[in-house]
Amino acid sequence: MKTLFLTQFQAAVKYTPLVTTLANVKQKEGESLTSYFKRFNAESTLVRGATDEIMKILLIAGLRVGTDFWKYLQGKDPVSLADVLAQAESFKAIEQSLAKTKRNDNTHNSKGRAKRRDRSVSPDYRRNARSLNRVNAVNMRREWSPPSNYKKRVSNYTPLAASIDHIFEINKDRGIFKKPDRLTSWQSRDKKKYYDYHETTGHDTHECRHLKDEIEALIKAGYLGDWIDKVK
Repeated sequence: MKTLFLTQFQAAVKYTPLVTTLANVKQKEGESLTSYFKRFNAESTLVRGATDEIMKILLIAGLRVGTDFWKYLQGKDPVSLADVLAQAESFKAIEQSLAKTKRNDNTHNSKGRAKRRDRSVSPDYRRNARSLNRVNAVNMRREWSPPSNYKKRVSNYTPLAASIDHIFEINKDRGIFKKPDRLTSWQSRDKKKYYDYHETTGHDTHECRHLKDEIEALIKAGYLGDWIDKVK
């Protein structure tokens, strides 16, 4: 009777996988932290034995190697799952900001192509607009100046919440970055690398020492305070 009973109702028993199956949830190439966390949370509701400590370990293990958040967690030991999620918020915000900037750039490029086809705007108007933009940029630049005791080459930089190329990309249209000095021929010898700050070849934007010094000067002058890493 026992065997017949179990055979009768075995098919109706719902199988719940162990929490270790969460080890198969990995962040995909190009996938945002928001998307990865959402998939992980959805899978965690389907398993048994999912304690916060185990979920914290498996969530970190599933991060894609080499991503900014993965690099940030190296050498750190978050105390809980909630701590991991809290520390990820700034990285998620940066990803969302970059995605928004990319969308705006695509929209701007599309509008730019449309404007080039529109001949209703006179050349004089375009010249006046460009001149006004240059004047505004110069005036904004004159609003601040580095302290008299500030050295262009510094040894102790302010910890930043994002890479210098990202900070420059987000704030370059504000007109607060001064135009850098022209590079010498040997500084721009690597033709495979291009960086926005000097608008030439030589090395990647995130490697630019001049840009790093410029950002440090702006921070000391009271700008870019939102990009200071308060955790470090």
